[in-house]
Amino acid sequence: MKIGIFGGTFDPIHVGHTRVAQEFADAFGLDRVLMMVAANPPHREPPVASPRDRLKMVELAVGQFPALEASSLELDREGPSYTLDTVKEVRRTAGGGLIWMALGGDAFALITSWYHPEEVLACTHVVVLTRPGYAVDLMAPLPAGAAARYTRDGEIYFHESGATLRTLQVSPVDVSSSMIREAVLRGENIQDLVSEEVFQYIQRMGLYRHQPGTREE
Repeated sequence: MKIGIFGGTFDPIHVGHTRVAQEFADAFGLDRVLMMVAANPPHREPPVASPRDRLKMVELAVGQFPALEASSLELDREGPSYTLDTVKEVRRTAGGGLIWMALGGDAFALITSWYHPEEVLACTHVVVLTRPGYAVDLMAPLPAGAAARYTRDGEIYFHESGATLRTLQVSPVDVSSSMIREAVLRGENIQDLVSEEVFQYIQRMGLYRHQPGTREE
């Protein structure tokens, strides 16, 4: 079985996330793409919605996508949530084979700050998601010496372990989670930006109606 990981805070998950995740699955013939809900990513502001709410929204959003599956693996783990630990656990449950991982360009640019990034690169097919018109230098962000472990064949870089590093051009989507949170705060309609199920959940739970750090009296 070919398994992929598509991680994010999903605060909230929106139509761009599910569209790109499906394109990721289709491009590489993946049987399952785990929508990995992050706990508290170290390189960005803490999520506004609770882990339970974010996981529930992902579960609701992927219901119409057979290849996509909500995953609480990182939320359930105690202590720091390292990508390497996630990859190892997913590989174990998948029978030990190489898995696929989608990364945005911003996340890939920070790969040297990861816990043991060389091990992640050696045991995962890394796919850097790009938009039309944008080029990515896949070797530039790598840890010192890591580039020497790759050989190139066309647009694909092959690690000596058998793992690959490549880009995937995905559909441009003019939506972000922060845009949605700000729209809700202003009382604007977000029904075109999230699935109907997620919209109803946000409405029902009263999410994003107040500035972070404040509460309704």
